[in-house]
Amino acid sequence: MGNGVRVSRRRFLRGATAGVLLTAGGASAAVVMRERGGEARTAVLRPGAPSVATPAPAATAPSTALRDPDVRLRHLLRRTTFVALPADVRHFSGQPLDSVVDQLLGQAAADDTLTESALAGLGLDLTKPADIVSWWLARMVLTPRPMLERMTLFWHGLLTSGIAKTGARRASLLLDQNRLFRAHAFDTLDVLLKSVVRDPAMMLWLDLATSKVGHANENYARELMEMFTLGAGNYSEQDVRESARAHTGYALSARGTQFVFRPAQHDNGPKTFLGQTGNLDADAIVDIILKQPVAAEHFARKVFESFAYAAPGAATLAPIAAVARSSGFSLRAVMRAVLTSDAFYAPQAYRAQVKSPTEYVVGAARLLGVQGNGRGLAQASRLMGQVLFNPPDVSGWPGGRTWIGTSTWFARVNFAAALVNGGGRARARTAQAPNVASLFASPASAQEAVGQAALATVDGQLSAPSRAALAAYLDDGAGFATLAADQRDARLRGLVALLLSSPEYQLA
Repeated sequence: MGNGVRVSRRRFLRGATAGVLLTAGGASAAVVMRERGGEARTAVLRPGAPSVATPAPAATAPSTALRDPDVRLRHLLRRTTFVALPADVRHFSGQPLDSVVDQLLGQAAADDTLTESALAGLGLDLTKPADIVSWWLARMVLTPRPMLERMTLFWHGLLTSGIAKTGARRASLLLDQNRLFRAHAFDTLDVLLKSVVRDPAMMLWLDLATSKVGHANENYARELMEMFTLGAGNYSEQDVRESARAHTGYALSARGTQFVFRPAQHDNGPKTFLGQTGNLDADAIVDIILKQPVAAEHFARKVFESFAYAAPGAATLAPIAAVARSSGFSLRAVMRAVLTSDAFYAPQAYRAQVKSPTEYVVGAARLLGVQGNGRGLAQASRLMGQVLFNPPDVSGWPGGRTWIGTSTWFARVNFAAALVNGGGRARARTAQAPNVASLFASPASAQEAVGQAALATVDGQLSAPSRAALAAYLDDGAGFATLAADQRDARLRGLVALLLSSPEYQLA
């Protein structure tokens, strides 16, 4: 076989000890470097314990890492655009972070014609569930507006819908919903809620299309408050029933693909909801909900936890909730408040989130400039535990530590090896080779190569033992500086695969 990287599951299962050891507790895996005409060389990784993402000791402790302006910028880019691309770091370096945030928020207005053209040429069948997943993943990689896609992903995780209820035959409805979220990604919450209640995918997901006067279905009414806007304990069962009555008559066309309102099936009687009485409809319900004091706190928490860290205190959320109220629940305004807050750059925010499979595969593909039809990314994401457009339930994906277990972490290692080799199985191959060279600036030594790759992947935050281990891998044999060009390329690709598989890289 040619120069390349492969992952040995047998060595993983027996806890291989040969080669390079990156120290941290937990299960082991072996990334095997096989060079043309030579023996296999093994690099052993030890990620965090299964289901717990515990990074190896960093060169700089998390409590001080974000004091570095470069690390702060990379932290911001990683959370908002999937990955801190070297070109973006160079572009924004030295600029005030408030200005960087404003420019990122302005990405929604950027021209995306080339992306649309490229997507149209991928040959995907957008009536099939697998291909709409591939389409979105490919879009995330191709687009010059990654923050817009990150916002679309946020809405998909909050206002969930899935193929499990729409059925494969109507999977294209989820694509329509995805386009709705993208079009209103930075809009106000009331606009999104008043749109999604008329969205066929959501109506099928929460059984709204069958709700009629005298037989009101409570599923949407309940989730609207519990998951989308107020949180459990901030409404009564009577509020659920009254809201359900207000949502009657919202139906689908005979083919089940378009919203229609059927006045004869709507309950026109007076309803009392959260203390207000009237002949309420779905839009009135939204208006009443967003006047509740707790609604702003709930919205602020959802946004903050998605982009910063879990379980923020009330004092942290208070100024963000105030922005939510004053802006009419604008996601743009709330996002700016989060991304410019001291809390976003606090020690507890650094590496506080485990990357979701989507964030992991898209970020790695963008980092290496790998563009294709998205099918390989979709396959890898599924093995890591996430299938877009098909969340496990109305609460979305639980995320966090649940993303990392023995099998799902090993899927990440396999993906990293496949990515640096230019693809996986034939049907999932990427359209182009990975641009690994873009991460390096003519390193003259193994130590320089490790430093450059670590900066691009983990903010340069590697412990001294990890750096030494990776340098020893590059120097194995005659030494990195003496390697032939093809051997050096293979060794550098192996280095990148190791870093993409490292505990540190799994954390956003």
